[in-house]
Amino acid sequence: MGRITGYAGLHDYNRAIRDIATSADWQSGRLARQMGRVVAVAARSMGVGRVGIWCLRSGRQVLDCVCQFDSRWGLVKAGQSLNAADCPAYFAALDHNRVLALSDAQHDPVTADLTATYLKPTGIVSLLDAPIWLDGEVVGVVCHEHSGTPRIWRDEDMAFAGSMGDFAAMALSQDRYQRVEGARERLTRIIEATPDMVAVMSPTGYLIQMNPAGRKLLGLSDQVDITRYRSRDFLGEQTTYLLETEIRPALLASGRWTGEALLREGTPLALPVSVVALAHRDASGELEYFSVTLHDLTAQKTILRQLATLNNELEARVHARTQELEFANRNLESFAYSVSHDLKAPLRGIEGYSRLLASEYQASLPPEAREYVDLIALASQRMDTMIEGILAYSRAQMRQIILMQTEVRPLVQQLISEFDAELRTGIEFSQQIEAGTLQCDREGLTQILRNFLSNALKFSRHRTPPRVKISGQKTPGGYRFAVSDNGVGFDMQYHERIFEIFHRLANGNGESGTGIGLALAARAAERMGGRVWAESAPGQGATFYVELYDGMTA
Repeated sequence: MGRITGYAGLHDYNRAIRDIATSADWQSGRLARQMGRVVAVAARSMGVGRVGIWCLRSGRQVLDCVCQFDSRWGLVKAGQSLNAADCPAYFAALDHNRVLALSDAQHDPVTADLTATYLKPTGIVSLLDAPIWLDGEVVGVVCHEHSGTPRIWRDEDMAFAGSMGDFAAMALSQDRYQRVEGARERLTRIIEATPDMVAVMSPTGYLIQMNPAGRKLLGLSDQVDITRYRSRDFLGEQTTYLLETEIRPALLASGRWTGEALLREGTPLALPVSVVALAHRDASGELEYFSVTLHDLTAQKTILRQLATLNNELEARVHARTQELEFANRNLESFAYSVSHDLKAPLRGIEGYSRLLASEYQASLPPEAREYVDLIALASQRMDTMIEGILAYSRAQMRQIILMQTEVRPLVQQLISEFDAELRTGIEFSQQIEAGTLQCDREGLTQILRNFLSNALKFSRHRTPPRVKISGQKTPGGYRFAVSDNGVGFDMQYHERIFEIFHRLANGNGESGTGIGLALAARAAERMGGRVWAESAPGQGATFYVELYDGMTA
């Protein structure tokens, strides 16, 4: 059995309490210095080996030692922890006692779970622990640890230990207050500096607090007492109705309302604002106050009105321009057909008279004259072909683009079938088409590939053997077709000219043509948002490409 040991009397304990309260450490208001003073005075006054302050973590399942004084070494590094799962009886006892006075701590049911892991390794035989109560709940414990002979704790020892718990509670309370006040001060500075209006109102709608931006927004000077105003004093009839029928019910039901409103409605100073309103309740659920943040939307509304005006003007200009283009296109179409008709009438006369001249005066014409008549006939035919080309190019310009989902492989197979007879005349033909779906004008794409394939067959026919290949593949930018041949090719310095109407390159093989096909292909690709180009060298064949870009492939 332990013995009563009188290390200090009431007079000594009272002096120790005064020492803590009047010390520079306690007056500093700094938590670490205050706690260090408490554990040092407690250890020396009570004559125990160690005194530590342990605080509960959030969740109340772990105690952490945050400050500890060893009589031999002074303040020592803390950092130990106790889990409620390992010593449930001890954690439960803290919630129901002012002081835990345990003379034989290693065998007491309250602390028996701590014997093997904590008490025996540290040589602790007796404990005098004072729970730290703050705002009605235990937040930690001041633990007095005695080694050597078991100690019977006296009433004055327990009273002093309780006072140490009170000191720790006061230090924690002051620290909590300082942190709350610090956060409040930072929040106040932020609110004071924000350019938006921030206000706090009572449950009845009267203003309690408002930042400078809010006073400026409402036209209130710094000297005006805002507490005599209600929020509705700055609202018009319709906005007040919105407050009563929508905003306040939403705040009471869900605690939040966001939207737009109008301050000083119906006056020259009317002001559009965006609103974020919140309802704040206490721990019991009672409504404490409302807060509201208002952002001036005048600049945004002005910009939106200007954008709307610009959009309307732009739409009007686009509509007018579209009508002008439609009118110009109709005139161009009429002009093309008119020119075609007017050109073909004298052309038919020239062709007819040249035939009559050749048939009726064949015998009497000298050889040179007969040659001239034949040249007139050939020129007339070429002129007729060029007029037809003009009409074809005009129709391509006027034709409506019809975009549709098109499977690549079936389209290519249908195109190849058009050249079936020609492909059976000893031509080495190959194809390599990657499956894909195009959002394109089917007729326009077919026309492009038809022109490419026709040219490839025409300009490679004198090779031995003629070789033609059509390929297609997806690219990062869309889908690309290529038609290549081993024909005569061309010099790349003429690349741009071959896609212009009526421009032809001398090929040395007497190939006929008007130079309209590639121009039609280029125009068709352009109208689908794509492009055409070629790669070639004289005598080394040519490859013609058409590519449709992103948004055109699937």
